[in-house]
Order: sequence, then structure tokens, then C-alpha cells
Amino acid sequence: MSNAASIEQRAKKWLDNGMTDAQIENELLASGTDARHIGYMLIEIKKLRNARKTANGLIFILVGAVTCLLSCVLTMTSSYSNSNFSLVLYGFTTIGIIIVFVGLMKIFN
Repeated sequence: MSNAASIEQRAKKWLDNGMTDAQIENELLASGTDARHIGYMLIEIKKLRNARKTANGLIFILVGAVTCLLSCVLTMTSSYSNSNFSLVLYGFTTIGIIIVFVGLMKIFN
């Protein structure tokens, strides 16, 4: 049981360091892990890597959506006060859409 926990902790450390699959495979072989299990471990590490990318992408999408919502609310309130709202309308909306697309790129890339 402690060996499994040790591998989980090492996998998180490897992902934090940005190691590639080949480097992780060499580390596992050097530690004496059975070669038959390395493929399964690499599949699980890829799942962890993709889960992190998805979580980061969803955070960007959420921030972009909130920025677009804020832009909408500010545009509506600025239109009632007879002020120039083009900066809010075009600026914040564009920034929000760019942030959403960055999040989508993080998820699907």
C-alpha cells in the first residue's frame, strides 16, 4: 500500500516538474518497477496530466465568462447614463472572449 502511495506522490512530483513520458518511464525502470506495469502507469499519468489541463482551462473559461457578464452589465448601466460605453462594450467583451478562447485552447490542445 505504501508503494502505491509513493508512486502517486512521485507522479504528482513528475507532473509538477513537467517531465515527459520517456523521462517518467526511465525513472520507473530505474526504480525497479515491473516493465509490464509501466504502460498502465503511463496511461494513468496521462489522465492526471489531462485532468490538470482541463481544470486550468475551465478556470480560464470561467474568468472569461465573468468578464463578459461584467461587460454586459456595465454596458447596460452605461447606456442609461448617456456616457461613452464603447470602451466597455468592445474592450471588456473582447478581453473576455480572448480569455475564454485561451481556456478552450488549454483544454483541447
